[in-house]
Amino acid sequence: MDNDGQLLGRMEQGISDLWASPAARGGVGGDGGGDDEAFTIVRLPSHVHALNKSLYEPRVVSVGPYHLGSGSTRAMQGHKWRFLRDFLLRNAGDGDGGGGCGGHLEAFLREARAVEARARRCYGEPLEMGSDEFVQMLVLDGCFVLEFLLKWSESESDVAELDAYTRWVWIYVYYDLLLVENQIPFFVVAKLFNLAGCGGGGAAAMGDDDADAVDPRLLDLIYKFFSLHEPLCQVPAPSQLTVHHLLHLQYQRMVMPPERRPTSRLSRPCKYNIGGATAATPLAIPCVTELQEFGVAFREKASPASQFDVTFRGGTMEIPRLALSSGARILLANLLALEQTTRDWEGEGIVTSYLVLMNALVNTGADVAVLQRRGVLDNMLSNEEAAAAFFNRLGGCALFDPRGHHYARLFADANEYRNHRWNRYVAVLKRDHLRTPCSIISLLAAATLLCISVMSAGFIICHYRHACS
Repeated sequence: MDNDGQLLGRMEQGISDLWASPAARGGVGGDGGGDDEAFTIVRLPSHVHALNKSLYEPRVVSVGPYHLGSGSTRAMQGHKWRFLRDFLLRNAGDGDGGGGCGGHLEAFLREARAVEARARRCYGEPLEMGSDEFVQMLVLDGCFVLEFLLKWSESESDVAELDAYTRWVWIYVYYDLLLVENQIPFFVVAKLFNLAGCGGGGAAAMGDDDADAVDPRLLDLIYKFFSLHEPLCQVPAPSQLTVHHLLHLQYQRMVMPPERRPTSRLSRPCKYNIGGATAATPLAIPCVTELQEFGVAFREKASPASQFDVTFRGGTMEIPRLALSSGARILLANLLALEQTTRDWEGEGIVTSYLVLMNALVNTGADVAVLQRRGVLDNMLSNEEAAAAFFNRLGGCALFDPRGHHYARLFADANEYRNHRWNRYVAVLKRDHLRTPCSIISLLAAATLLCISVMSAGFIICHYRHACS
């Protein structure tokens, strides 16, 4: 029994140590948030990383603890201090930190330490960082993000107006800020913004009652930066936002809220219903080239509601145009990772559903070529096979509900169209007799001979009847 008691004590201590700072383990320190707050920033599983590390690892700047000090981001660490200095100098002469955009480093550190425990709980695993190191990271990375956005805003989105270094790295920073593992909690960035007086209403402490309120001016600053180079269609941002981090904010700008989406489910979904597809809820649909044989047409969707506004009506599948660049690959991969790792996933997971759809439609480079000719896809990768491989890798690792994903109705309608008897006859004709020029010529010759034979038979019958009369 004594051994059981000791084991119980060790396990309880292990649980209580989760996400507490090394200096604060045992309950020391404020948090500014509820104990039941779910983590929102995760490290991806190794098998996902193995698909393509370049889609998930920062190339220039680390934000947050997961990639701090990694080889590709070390050079930027020194420049972060320059950005912090510039941020502090914006209002160095204002003693109270209000009325302009700047603030005092001491105030930033004090308020960041006040929310340290809450910020730690935003990460999906315990962090072996000391309290001082973690607080420094929050302030340094948060001020870097804000100063980078402010420099960009002041240049009026003209790259030529930026200083040489910022001009060189901006596009890399753009996508590094949208990596699922490369984030700090948004409430830290928002409160640094308010504490510095950037919102125009003077300094505000992180512990205020409205500590999580998002200043519209900060949102405008972020939207302005990310709007310069958007590889995917945007939707109007919701009036009420709960923002976990920058990638989560972009997700809400690209995915239509559930209450504004058309109903697409066949029945009430069962989340993570593995293998739950039936004849009425098909798990997949044929690829583009096969669907073409059954008479399905592909067309660019005019004025789509979002990037994921794909429809199928009357044998025509309309898909919003996608410019598949290296940036679009990074963004889609990380939006998928966010959706797959978020606890409050909506069930139909629209990004997951989109990539499952594209994985089904695109098997080879031939499918990519068809979508390019139809204006659905602008392939900026090395070749068609590279585009097909991208969709196959991402779609193949997406966990989804076959009964309730966003395109369940589209899957059912497309399969019903394919299985129609007349469409199957047309497909067999195209596959067996119209695949090559020689087969087409042979078919035309046979049809001509058949017509001649019928006409000859008709003449013979008419002549016989005339002779008999």
